[in-house]
Amino acid sequence: MPRNSDSLNEPKRLGQQPGLVPEYDIWHNSSVRIRYITDLQEPTEAATSSNFLCLAFVSKTGQELSYFMQEDATSTASGALPPVADAEETIRRLRSENAALREDLRKFKEKQDLVDRHSSWKTAMQEGIAYSDGHSQTSSISAGKVLKQLAGISKERMKAGRIRNSSEFDYLPRSSDDEAQLEADFVRWGYCVVKGALTEEQIQILLDRLLDQAEAERHANNAIMTSRNEQAQLVNNLVLKGAAFRDLVEFKASAAQRGPLVDRLLTKIMGEGFGLGCAHGSIVHQGGGLQELHIDQGLMPLPYPQFPFGSLIIWCFSDFDLENGATYVVPGSHRTSDGQTIFGLGANLLELVDGEPGLVAICAPAGSCIITDTRVLHCGGRRTVTGTRYGMRCHYNRHFIRALHEQSSANLHVPDDIYELLSDRLKHMMGIVHNNPNPTGELSCRNATED
Repeated sequence: MPRNSDSLNEPKRLGQQPGLVPEYDIWHNSSVRIRYITDLQEPTEAATSSNFLCLAFVSKTGQELSYFMQEDATSTASGALPPVADAEETIRRLRSENAALREDLRKFKEKQDLVDRHSSWKTAMQEGIAYSDGHSQTSSISAGKVLKQLAGISKERMKAGRIRNSSEFDYLPRSSDDEAQLEADFVRWGYCVVKGALTEEQIQILLDRLLDQAEAERHANNAIMTSRNEQAQLVNNLVLKGAAFRDLVEFKASAAQRGPLVDRLLTKIMGEGFGLGCAHGSIVHQGGGLQELHIDQGLMPLPYPQFPFGSLIIWCFSDFDLENGATYVVPGSHRTSDGQTIFGLGANLLELVDGEPGLVAICAPAGSCIITDTRVLHCGGRRTVTGTRYGMRCHYNRHFIRALHEQSSANLHVPDDIYELLSDRLKHMMGIVHNNPNPTGELSCRNATED
Protein backbone atom coordinates (compact mmCIF):
# COMPACT_ATOMS: atom_id res chain seq x y z
CA MET A 1 0.00 0.00 0.00
CA PRO A 2 1.44 3.48 -0.84
CA ARG A 3 2.79 5.36 2.12
CA ASN A 4 0.72 8.30 3.33
CA SER A 5 2.67 11.43 2.35
CA ASP A 6 1.71 13.17 5.58
CA SER A 7 3.76 10.67 7.59
CA LEU A 8 6.90 11.74 5.76
CA ASN A 9 6.85 15.25 7.15
CA GLU A 10 4.56 15.46 10.17
CA PRO A 11 5.18 13.82 13.55
CA LYS A 12 2.40 11.45 14.57
CA ARG A 13 1.01 11.50 18.12
CA LEU A 14 0.65 8.06 19.58
CA GLY A 15 -2.24 6.97 21.69
CA GLN A 16 -1.90 7.32 25.44
CA GLN A 17 -2.80 4.98 28.23
CA PRO A 18 -6.12 6.05 29.78
CA GLY A 19 -5.73 8.63 32.48
CA LEU A 20 -2.33 10.02 31.40
CA VAL A 21 -2.02 13.78 31.34
CA PRO A 22 -1.19 15.59 28.05
CA GLU A 23 2.19 16.85 29.31
CA TYR A 24 3.58 13.36 28.90
CA ASP A 25 2.90 13.01 25.19
CA ILE A 26 5.53 11.10 23.23
CA TRP A 27 5.96 11.65 19.53
CA HIS A 28 6.89 9.18 16.84
CA ASN A 29 8.46 10.28 13.58
CA SER A 30 9.23 8.13 10.56
CA SER A 31 12.77 9.45 10.20
CA VAL A 32 13.59 9.46 13.91
CA ARG A 33 12.03 6.41 15.52
CA ILE A 34 11.42 7.82 18.97
CA ARG A 35 11.37 11.56 19.67
CA TYR A 36 10.68 12.49 23.27
CA ILE A 37 9.92 15.78 24.98
CA THR A 38 10.30 15.10 28.67
CA ASP A 39 10.66 18.24 30.76
CA LEU A 40 8.48 16.96 33.58
CA GLN A 41 9.54 13.40 34.13
CA GLU A 42 12.52 11.08 34.35
CA PRO A 43 12.59 7.82 32.39
CA THR A 44 13.31 4.88 34.64
CA GLU A 45 13.20 1.81 32.47
CA ALA A 46 12.52 0.65 28.92
CA ALA A 47 11.61 -2.70 27.49
CA THR A 48 10.37 -4.14 24.22
CA SER A 49 7.95 -6.77 23.09
CA SER A 50 7.60 -8.16 19.60
CA ASN A 51 5.53 -5.29 18.23
CA PHE A 52 5.40 -2.77 21.05
CA LEU A 53 7.89 -0.47 22.76
CA CYS A 54 7.17 0.26 26.39
CA LEU A 55 8.67 3.25 28.20
CA ALA A 56 8.05 3.74 31.91
CA PHE A 57 8.26 7.17 33.58
CA VAL A 58 7.82 8.45 37.08
CA SER A 59 6.06 11.79 37.44
CA LYS A 60 6.99 14.41 40.00
CA THR A 61 4.24 13.12 42.23
CA GLY A 62 5.73 9.62 42.16
CA GLN A 63 3.03 8.15 39.95
CA GLU A 64 4.41 5.52 37.58
CA LEU A 65 3.29 6.08 33.98
CA SER A 66 3.64 3.74 31.02
CA TYR A 67 3.48 4.22 27.25
CA PHE A 68 2.94 1.45 24.77
CA MET A 69 3.88 2.32 21.17
CA GLN A 70 3.16 0.00 18.29
CA GLU A 71 5.85 -0.43 15.67
CA ASP A 72 5.15 1.75 12.61
CA ALA A 73 4.45 -0.71 9.81
CA THR A 74 4.74 2.06 7.22
CA SER A 75 8.29 2.97 8.23
CA THR A 76 10.95 2.72 5.55
CA ALA A 77 13.06 0.72 7.99
CA SER A 78 12.63 -3.00 7.50
CA GLY A 79 12.34 -5.61 10.20
CA ALA A 80 11.63 -5.33 13.86
CA LEU A 81 12.60 -2.36 15.96
CA PRO A 82 16.15 -2.62 17.27
CA PRO A 83 16.53 -3.72 20.89
CA VAL A 84 16.24 -0.89 23.38
CA ALA A 85 19.28 -0.18 25.50
CA ASP A 86 19.24 -0.75 29.22
CA ALA A 87 17.61 1.80 31.50
CA GLU A 88 20.79 3.60 32.53
CA GLU A 89 21.94 4.12 28.94
CA THR A 90 18.48 5.27 27.90
CA ILE A 91 18.30 7.80 30.72
CA ARG A 92 21.73 9.16 29.81
CA ARG A 93 20.76 9.46 26.13
CA LEU A 94 17.44 11.15 26.89
CA ARG A 95 19.10 13.70 29.15
CA SER A 96 21.76 14.43 26.53
CA GLU A 97 19.24 14.95 23.77
CA ASN A 98 17.03 17.11 25.99
CA ALA A 99 20.05 19.29 26.75
CA ALA A 100 20.80 19.60 23.04
CA LEU A 101 17.19 20.60 22.31
CA ARG A 102 17.28 23.26 25.03
CA GLU A 103 20.53 24.65 23.62
CA ASP A 104 19.05 24.80 20.11
CA LEU A 105 16.04 26.63 21.53
CA ARG A 106 18.28 29.12 23.32
CA LYS A 107 20.25 29.89 20.15
CA PHE A 108 17.05 30.29 18.15
CA LYS A 109 15.69 32.72 20.74
CA GLU A 110 18.89 34.78 20.60
CA LYS A 111 18.66 35.04 16.81
CA GLN A 112 14.98 35.89 17.02
CA ASP A 113 15.67 38.60 19.61
CA LEU A 114 18.26 40.10 17.26
CA VAL A 115 15.79 40.11 14.37
CA ASP A 116 13.02 41.59 16.51
CA ARG A 117 15.29 44.34 17.77
CA HIS A 118 15.78 45.65 14.22
CA SER A 119 12.41 44.70 12.73
CA SER A 120 10.79 48.09 13.25
CA TRP A 121 11.42 50.95 10.83
CA LYS A 122 10.49 53.34 13.63
CA THR A 123 13.28 51.97 15.81
CA ALA A 124 15.78 52.05 12.95
CA MET A 125 14.92 55.65 12.09
CA GLN A 126 15.25 56.72 15.71
CA GLU A 127 18.75 55.16 15.86
CA GLY A 128 19.84 57.39 12.99
CA ILE A 129 22.89 56.86 10.77
CA ALA A 130 25.15 54.39 12.55
CA TYR A 131 27.39 53.13 9.76
CA SER A 132 30.32 55.16 11.11
CA ASP A 133 31.18 56.94 14.33
CA GLY A 134 31.76 60.15 12.40
CA HIS A 135 35.45 60.61 13.07
CA SER A 136 37.36 57.39 12.38
CA GLN A 137 38.16 55.86 8.99
CA THR A 138 36.12 52.76 9.66
CA SER A 139 32.70 51.92 11.05
CA SER A 140 31.72 52.42 14.65
CA ILE A 141 32.04 48.66 15.05
CA SER A 142 35.67 48.14 14.09
CA ALA A 143 37.80 45.00 14.14
CA GLY A 144 40.16 46.68 16.58
CA LYS A 145 37.47 46.87 19.23
CA VAL A 146 36.78 43.16 18.90
CA LEU A 147 40.48 42.27 18.94
CA LYS A 148 41.17 44.07 22.23
CA GLN A 149 40.24 40.91 24.11
CA LEU A 150 43.31 39.18 22.60
CA ALA A 151 45.90 41.86 23.45
CA GLY A 152 49.09 40.22 24.67
CA ILE A 153 47.72 36.68 24.30
CA SER A 154 50.25 35.47 21.71
CA LYS A 155 53.19 36.51 23.87
CA GLU A 156 51.60 35.12 27.03
CA ARG A 157 50.85 31.74 25.44
CA MET A 158 54.25 31.55 23.80
CA LYS A 159 56.10 32.18 27.07
CA ALA A 160 53.89 29.69 28.91
CA GLY A 161 54.59 27.00 26.30
CA ARG A 162 50.90 26.74 25.44
CA ILE A 163 51.34 26.87 21.66
CA ARG A 164 51.68 23.52 19.92
CA ASN A 165 52.72 22.44 16.45
CA SER A 166 49.82 21.85 14.07
CA SER A 167 51.40 18.47 13.26
CA GLU A 168 50.38 17.26 16.75
CA PHE A 169 46.76 17.24 15.62
CA ASP A 170 45.90 14.53 13.10
CA TYR A 171 42.87 16.42 11.80
CA LEU A 172 44.60 19.73 11.01
CA PRO A 173 45.88 20.47 7.48
CA ARG A 174 49.03 18.76 6.27
CA SER A 175 50.91 19.69 3.11
CA SER A 176 49.08 18.24 0.11
CA ASP A 177 48.97 18.53 -3.66
CA ASP A 178 45.42 17.15 -3.87
CA GLU A 179 43.22 20.08 -4.92
CA ALA A 180 40.04 18.70 -3.35
CA GLN A 181 41.81 18.14 -0.02
CA LEU A 182 43.28 21.65 -0.12
CA GLU A 183 39.81 23.11 -0.68
CA ALA A 184 38.38 21.04 2.18
CA ASP A 185 41.17 22.16 4.53
CA PHE A 186 40.67 25.81 3.58
CA VAL A 187 36.92 25.67 4.16
CA ARG A 188 37.12 23.82 7.49
CA TRP A 189 40.20 25.38 9.09
CA GLY A 190 40.76 28.69 7.27
CA TYR A 191 44.05 27.67 5.71
CA CYS A 192 45.67 24.96 3.62
CA VAL A 193 49.25 23.99 2.78
CA VAL A 194 50.24 23.33 -0.85
CA LYS A 195 52.90 20.63 -0.99
CA GLY A 196 55.99 21.14 -3.17
CA ALA A 197 54.84 24.51 -4.49
CA LEU A 198 58.50 25.44 -5.09
CA THR A 199 61.36 23.25 -6.24
CA GLU A 200 64.69 23.42 -4.44
CA GLU A 201 66.13 25.32 -7.40
CA GLN A 202 63.28 27.84 -7.37
CA ILE A 203 63.73 28.35 -3.62
CA GLN A 204 67.42 29.07 -4.09
CA ILE A 205 66.83 31.63 -6.86
CA LEU A 206 64.27 33.51 -4.76
CA LEU A 207 66.33 33.29 -1.57
CA ASP A 208 69.53 34.55 -3.23
CA ARG A 209 67.68 37.59 -4.60
CA LEU A 210 65.97 38.28 -1.26
CA LEU A 211 69.23 38.11 0.74
CA ASP A 212 71.07 40.34 -1.70
CA GLN A 213 68.28 42.93 -1.68
CA ALA A 214 68.00 42.86 2.12
CA GLU A 215 71.73 43.39 2.59
CA ALA A 216 71.80 46.26 0.10
CA GLU A 217 68.91 48.00 1.84
CA ARG A 218 70.70 47.72 5.19
CA HIS A 219 73.81 49.27 3.66
CA ALA A 220 71.65 52.05 2.19
CA ASN A 221 70.15 52.71 5.66
CA ASN A 222 66.58 52.22 4.46
CA ALA A 223 65.99 48.69 5.70
CA ILE A 224 62.72 47.97 7.53
CA MET A 225 63.58 46.19 10.79
CA THR A 226 60.43 44.78 12.42
CA SER A 227 61.73 43.47 15.75
CA ARG A 228 63.89 44.89 18.50
CA ASN A 229 67.65 44.46 18.17
CA GLU A 230 67.26 43.93 14.41
CA GLN A 231 65.98 40.38 14.91
CA ALA A 232 63.74 40.55 11.83
CA GLN A 233 63.70 42.43 8.55
CA LEU A 234 60.89 43.09 6.10
CA VAL A 235 61.81 43.70 2.45
CA ASN A 236 58.74 45.39 1.02
CA ASN A 237 57.46 46.04 -2.52
CA LEU A 238 59.21 43.03 -4.03
CA VAL A 239 57.48 43.65 -7.36
CA LEU A 240 60.07 46.39 -7.93
CA LYS A 241 62.99 44.30 -6.75
CA GLY A 242 63.48 41.36 -9.07
CA ALA A 243 62.00 39.41 -11.98
CA ALA A 244 61.86 36.25 -9.86
CA PHE A 245 59.51 37.98 -7.40
CA ARG A 246 57.32 39.39 -10.17
CA ASP A 247 56.96 35.94 -11.73
CA LEU A 248 56.08 34.43 -8.36
CA VAL A 249 53.42 37.07 -7.71
CA GLU A 250 51.83 36.04 -11.04
CA PHE A 251 52.08 32.32 -10.19
CA LYS A 252 54.19 31.50 -13.22
CA ALA A 253 55.29 27.87 -13.26
CA SER A 254 58.82 29.05 -14.06
CA ALA A 255 58.95 30.66 -10.61
CA ALA A 256 56.78 28.15 -8.69
CA GLN A 257 56.10 24.71 -10.08
CA ARG A 258 52.63 24.63 -8.50
CA GLY A 259 51.91 28.30 -9.09
CA PRO A 260 48.97 27.49 -11.42
CA LEU A 261 47.39 25.38 -8.65
CA VAL A 262 47.74 28.25 -6.17
CA ASP A 263 46.24 30.60 -8.78
CA ARG A 264 43.20 28.35 -9.24
CA LEU A 265 42.60 28.15 -5.49
CA LEU A 266 42.83 31.92 -5.06
CA THR A 267 40.40 32.43 -7.93
CA LYS A 268 37.92 30.18 -6.13
CA ILE A 269 38.43 32.19 -2.95
CA MET A 270 38.19 35.72 -4.42
CA GLY A 271 36.85 35.40 -7.95
CA GLU A 272 38.53 36.38 -11.19
CA GLY A 273 40.45 39.62 -11.43
CA PHE A 274 41.69 39.69 -7.83
CA GLY A 275 44.38 42.26 -7.09
CA LEU A 276 47.69 42.41 -5.26
CA GLY A 277 47.74 44.10 -1.88
CA CYS A 278 51.38 43.62 -1.01
CA ALA A 279 54.36 41.41 -1.69
CA HIS A 280 57.24 41.43 0.75
CA GLY A 281 60.04 39.25 2.00
CA SER A 282 60.26 38.09 5.61
CA ILE A 283 63.57 37.42 7.34
CA VAL A 284 63.28 36.29 10.98
CA HIS A 285 66.30 35.59 13.22
CA GLN A 286 66.28 34.03 16.68
CA GLY A 287 64.09 36.06 19.05
CA GLY A 288 62.21 37.87 16.29
CA GLY A 289 58.90 37.54 14.48
CA LEU A 290 56.25 37.67 17.22
CA GLN A 291 53.08 39.67 16.49
CA GLU A 292 49.70 40.24 18.13
CA LEU A 293 46.82 38.06 16.99
CA HIS A 294 44.82 39.71 14.22
CA ILE A 295 42.84 39.12 11.05
CA ASP A 296 43.90 40.35 7.61
CA GLN A 297 40.75 42.25 6.75
CA GLY A 298 40.60 44.33 9.90
CA LEU A 299 40.44 47.63 7.99
CA MET A 300 37.08 46.61 6.54
CA PRO A 301 34.04 47.75 8.58
CA LEU A 302 31.89 45.22 10.38
CA PRO A 303 29.72 43.20 9.98
CA TYR A 304 31.49 40.87 7.56
CA PRO A 305 29.75 38.90 4.81
CA GLN A 306 29.92 35.13 4.37
CA PHE A 307 33.19 35.26 2.45
CA PRO A 308 36.72 36.61 2.93
CA PHE A 309 37.76 39.87 1.32
CA GLY A 310 41.13 38.43 0.41
CA SER A 311 43.81 35.83 1.05
CA LEU A 312 47.30 36.01 2.48
CA ILE A 313 49.69 33.43 1.11
CA ILE A 314 53.13 32.55 2.46
CA TRP A 315 55.82 31.01 0.27
CA CYS A 316 58.06 29.04 2.61
CA PHE A 317 61.74 29.34 1.67
CA SER A 318 62.67 27.37 4.82
CA ASP A 319 60.93 24.94 7.17
CA PHE A 320 58.06 26.34 9.23
CA ASP A 321 57.27 24.99 12.70
CA LEU A 322 56.97 26.24 16.26
CA GLU A 323 60.65 26.68 17.13
CA ASN A 324 61.50 28.06 13.68
CA GLY A 325 59.02 30.93 14.10
CA ALA A 326 56.12 29.66 12.00
CA THR A 327 52.89 31.62 11.72
CA TYR A 328 50.57 31.08 14.68
CA VAL A 329 46.92 30.43 13.78
CA VAL A 330 43.62 29.61 15.48
CA PRO A 331 42.25 26.95 13.09
CA GLY A 332 38.55 27.24 12.38
CA SER A 333 38.24 30.79 13.72
CA HIS A 334 37.07 32.14 10.35
CA ARG A 335 33.54 30.71 9.91
CA THR A 336 30.88 28.28 11.06
CA SER A 337 29.77 25.19 9.16
CA ASP A 338 26.77 27.07 7.73
CA GLY A 339 29.02 29.79 6.32
CA GLN A 340 28.57 32.54 8.92
CA THR A 341 31.67 34.62 9.67
CA ILE A 342 32.65 34.17 13.32
CA PHE A 343 34.50 37.46 13.75
CA GLY A 344 32.08 40.17 14.78
CA LEU A 345 30.60 42.17 17.61
CA GLY A 346 30.10 39.92 20.62
CA ALA A 347 32.37 37.16 19.34
CA ASN A 348 34.22 35.38 22.14
CA LEU A 349 37.64 35.13 20.50
CA LEU A 350 39.37 34.12 23.72
CA GLU A 351 37.13 31.06 23.87
CA LEU A 352 38.43 30.05 20.43
CA VAL A 353 42.05 30.49 21.55
CA ASP A 354 41.41 28.45 24.70
CA GLY A 355 39.49 25.73 22.89
CA GLU A 356 40.62 22.75 20.86
CA PRO A 357 42.98 22.91 19.01
CA GLY A 358 43.50 26.51 20.15
CA LEU A 359 46.54 28.50 19.07
CA VAL A 360 48.99 26.43 16.98
CA ALA A 361 52.05 26.97 14.81
CA ILE A 362 51.52 26.00 11.17
CA CYS A 363 53.93 23.25 10.18
CA ALA A 364 55.03 23.41 6.53
CA PRO A 365 58.23 22.12 4.94
CA ALA A 366 60.43 24.36 2.80
CA GLY A 367 58.90 24.74 -0.65
CA SER A 368 55.32 24.78 0.64
CA CYS A 369 52.80 27.56 0.09
CA ILE A 370 50.39 28.40 2.93
CA ILE A 371 47.06 29.88 1.77
CA THR A 372 44.93 31.61 4.40
CA ASP A 373 41.44 33.08 4.71
CA THR A 374 41.72 36.75 5.74
CA ARG A 375 39.14 36.15 8.51
CA VAL A 376 41.19 33.54 10.36
CA LEU A 377 42.95 34.66 13.56
CA HIS A 378 46.72 34.46 13.20
CA CYS A 379 50.01 36.25 13.88
CA GLY A 380 53.71 36.01 13.27
CA GLY A 381 55.45 33.50 15.54
CA ARG A 382 58.70 33.96 17.46
CA ARG A 383 61.75 32.01 16.37
CA THR A 384 63.27 30.42 19.48
CA VAL A 385 66.27 28.59 18.00
CA THR A 386 69.43 29.80 16.33
CA GLY A 387 69.37 30.47 12.61
CA THR A 388 66.95 32.31 10.33
CA ARG A 389 63.54 31.67 8.80
CA TYR A 390 62.87 32.98 5.28
CA GLY A 391 59.64 33.48 3.40
CA MET A 392 57.65 35.72 1.07
CA ARG A 393 54.19 36.98 1.96
CA CYS A 394 51.70 38.11 -0.67
CA HIS A 395 48.32 39.56 0.15
CA TYR A 396 45.63 39.44 -2.53
CA ASN A 397 42.25 41.22 -2.49
CA ARG A 398 38.98 40.99 -4.30
CA HIS A 399 39.10 43.20 -7.38
CA PHE A 400 37.03 46.06 -5.90
CA ILE A 401 39.35 46.59 -2.89
CA ARG A 402 42.26 48.99 -3.04
CA ALA A 403 45.71 47.54 -2.47
CA LEU A 404 46.70 47.47 1.20
CA HIS A 405 50.33 48.49 1.40
CA GLU A 406 52.91 49.49 -1.19
CA GLN A 407 50.50 50.38 -3.99
CA SER A 408 47.72 51.67 -1.76
CA SER A 409 48.50 55.38 -1.59
CA ALA A 410 51.21 56.02 -4.16
CA ASN A 411 50.72 58.68 -6.82
CA LEU A 412 50.85 56.83 -10.11
CA HIS A 413 48.78 59.09 -12.37
CA VAL A 414 48.96 62.78 -11.34
CA PRO A 415 51.84 64.91 -12.76
CA ASP A 416 54.21 66.34 -10.16
CA ASP A 417 53.33 69.97 -10.90
CA ILE A 418 49.59 69.29 -10.34
CA TYR A 419 50.25 67.13 -7.29
CA GLU A 420 51.90 70.09 -5.54
CA LEU A 421 48.69 72.12 -5.96
CA LEU A 422 46.43 69.59 -4.25
CA SER A 423 45.28 70.05 -0.65
CA ASP A 424 46.02 67.31 1.86
CA ARG A 425 42.34 66.39 2.00
CA LEU A 426 42.03 66.13 -1.79
CA LYS A 427 45.14 63.94 -1.92
CA HIS A 428 43.56 61.66 0.66
CA MET A 429 40.25 61.55 -1.21
CA MET A 430 42.09 60.64 -4.41
CA GLY A 431 44.14 57.99 -2.61
CA ILE A 432 47.50 59.53 -3.52
CA VAL A 433 48.93 60.78 -0.23
CA HIS A 434 52.45 59.68 -1.19
CA ASN A 435 54.31 61.04 -4.17
CA ASN A 436 57.63 59.22 -4.46
CA PRO A 437 58.90 59.31 -8.05
CA ASN A 438 61.96 57.28 -7.06
CA PRO A 439 60.95 54.37 -4.78
CA THR A 440 63.55 51.84 -3.70
CA GLY A 441 63.99 49.41 -6.55
CA GLU A 442 66.27 46.48 -7.18
CA LEU A 443 69.55 46.82 -5.25
CA SER A 444 72.54 44.56 -4.95
CA CYS A 445 75.63 44.51 -2.79
CA ARG A 446 77.22 42.20 -5.32
CA ASN A 447 77.04 44.84 -8.01
CA ALA A 448 78.59 47.38 -5.67
CA THR A 449 81.43 44.98 -4.91
CA GLU A 450 82.06 44.33 -8.57
CA ASP A 451 82.24 48.08 -9.32
